[in-house]
Amino acid sequence: SSRRRHTRSLCDWSSDVCSSDLDDRSTSLPRMTVIATAGHVDHGKSALITAICGTDPDRLAEEKRRGMTIELGFAHRIAPDGTVLSFVDVPGHSDFVHTMVAGASGVGVVLLVVDAGEGWKPQTEEHLGIIGVLGVRSGVVALSRCDRVDADTVATRTREIQERLRTAREEGIHVGWNGKIGRAHV
Repeated sequence: SSRRRHTRSLCDWSSDVCSSDLDDRSTSLPRMTVIATAGHVDHGKSALITAICGTDPDRLAEEKRRGMTIELGFAHRIAPDGTVLSFVDVPGHSDFVHTMVAGASGVGVVLLVVDAGEGWKPQTEEHLGIIGVLGVRSGVVALSRCDRVDADTVATRTREIQERLRTAREEGIHVGWNGKIGRAHV
C-alpha cells in the first residue's frame, strides 16, 4: 500500500540520516529553535504568538471562553534564514504553573512577555525563577501593548525590566538576554 511505501521510505531516510556516514541529504534538514513563552496571565503571550506566526495557539473552547491559555499551545514560523521557529505558548495563570513548567522544559529560548501598562507581576517573577531552575540560557523580552501607554511609561517599564534582569543574574539566574527590550503593539 502507499502507506507502507511511505513508512518504508521514511524508515530508509531516517536510517541514512542516523548512520555514521551521512551524505549531503542531512545538510538539507531545517534547523529548529524551540521558544517557550513566559510571563504573567493576560500580558499578551498568545496574541504575540498569533501576530508572529499567524496561528492562534489557544485552540480549546474553554480557552476561548475564558480568554486565557490553559493547555500548551503551539505555532511555527520559518525565519528568513530558513530556521523553523517553533513556539510553545504556556499559561500565565498561577493555577496552571505545572503546565508552564512542562512547556518550558528543554527549550532553547524563552520569550518573556511583560505588559507595558502593568509591568512586572507575580507570575512574571515566578516564571523567571522557573526559567532559571530549568537552565534556559537564552531569552528575549517583549514589552507588549506599548500602543496602550505613553512613551514615558514604556521607558520606565524598560528600565524596570532591565534592572530586574540584572539582579536576577546576581541571584544565579543566568539567562542570556539580548540586552534589548522588544516593543509590541499586541
